[in-house]
Amino acid sequence: MPITLLYTIHMKKVMLIYPPGEKYQRAEDRCQINIEASVANALRACNDLGYLAAILKKENYNIFLKDYMSERLSLDKFKQDIQHEQPDVIFISTTNGTIFYDLDIIKQIKIIKQDVIVILKGALFFNPDKELFSELDLTNVDYIIGGECEFIIKPLLEAHYNNKENLKNIQGICYKINEEWQINIITEFVDDLDNLPFPDRSLMPNNLYINPINNLPLATISTSRGCPCSCIYCISSLISGKKVRFRSVQSVYEEIKECYEKYKIKDFFFKSDTFTINKQWVLDLCNLILNSDLKGKINWVANSRANTIDEELLQKMKQAGCSVISIGFESGSDESLEIMKKGTTVAQNIQAVKLIKKYKLKIWGHYLIGFPWENKEHIEATRKLIFDLDTDFIELSIAVPFKGSELYKMVYHDIDEGRAVLGKDSFEYSTIGTKYLSKEYIKQVRKAILLKYHTRPSFILKKIFDKNLTLPLFLNYIKNGFRMINNILFK
Repeated sequence: MPITLLYTIHMKKVMLIYPPGEKYQRAEDRCQINIEASVANALRACNDLGYLAAILKKENYNIFLKDYMSERLSLDKFKQDIQHEQPDVIFISTTNGTIFYDLDIIKQIKIIKQDVIVILKGALFFNPDKELFSELDLTNVDYIIGGECEFIIKPLLEAHYNNKENLKNIQGICYKINEEWQINIITEFVDDLDNLPFPDRSLMPNNLYINPINNLPLATISTSRGCPCSCIYCISSLISGKKVRFRSVQSVYEEIKECYEKYKIKDFFFKSDTFTINKQWVLDLCNLILNSDLKGKINWVANSRANTIDEELLQKMKQAGCSVISIGFESGSDESLEIMKKGTTVAQNIQAVKLIKKYKLKIWGHYLIGFPWENKEHIEATRKLIFDLDTDFIELSIAVPFKGSELYKMVYHDIDEGRAVLGKDSFEYSTIGTKYLSKEYIKQVRKAILLKYHTRPSFILKKIFDKNLTLPLFLNYIKNGFRMINNILFK
């Protein structure tokens, strides 16, 4: 390749952004939660943008990264930055709930800078069908990424600037030929996760991603990808594969250490579909932490399943700094758990909570209602389990039939106007309701359960008399309490 062409390509400016607007979990392809409408969920770091920044910096691209959403920056500020930075490429992470808003943002981008290349990334574009392209106005989008963007961005930009014929060889993208979208499906996933650089946190607003339990900065660290489970409401095994691909414990430890030493971050969320899916891997990581200078200095949260924990594991996790375990209990009905292919039982959920409480770890319980087969008895069983388990934090969501999920296929004919799943999140019903219950009933039941749970004197007193309570944390509880009540009663 001529040297002049190399210089031209490598000096391109790439703008990596979350657009201004409501706070969504944009880096979470699985959950995509509306943070502002949630009760207890915390905003996580923009790791996808951080990964892309680290990768493209190595290729000498000029990087501008901005999380307008989390920084509460205005649309006018975003437009001013486009005018000032004059990017050659703009990359945007979208979600199922924000897709229409984001496409409107992109339309405005093209008015400001018509020649900018716009890349849109989102889980809803994983191996999409042609129908999706008729439901969305993608006129102003140049490329779509539906796979793991960290492995796609470099070859995509190389193909765009060097030889567009190579676009056909990149799995997980959609691109145009004569204004017609071409879809490159994903047939395999990259196993070597250790080869990825750490997210470039020097460009990320780390102080905005807060652990709601202690009000300190929280770094998200991806420990594995892929899920062997078959839950009908989840698209994780679809977009990440059923094979679990682990990073080495050494790689994870080195990222923790970098966050602690370079960015002074002591709190972590270990992102994986099920952190405890491989007991020996978790024990190895815990032992590495316990035998290092980080022992007793870090605090972390991780996802689990009710059937993947035992006393040995919990004891070791507690020693290594684990303070909270997040579990999707989903339902208090064994019938519902079986139909949704959760792979756990109500008895296992109860036993898991007993074990976790024994080791004095906090529990974040997640539940789902509104499945098409559910009646009042199913909902009541879930309500009863929520109060019986009495976990420290809960989130009660409405089942969303994301495109590609088995649940979507189950309710396809009941979806309002065919396209109503798009633009919805797990707090805004996207179907006509269940076979027996209206969507308005489901929404009201959710509100009633959440309000009663969080206003119980026993719940409030437990927070007040927590031995780890500090004044900043107490004020944080008050702030989140007002947010919760506002969301429940008025949103």
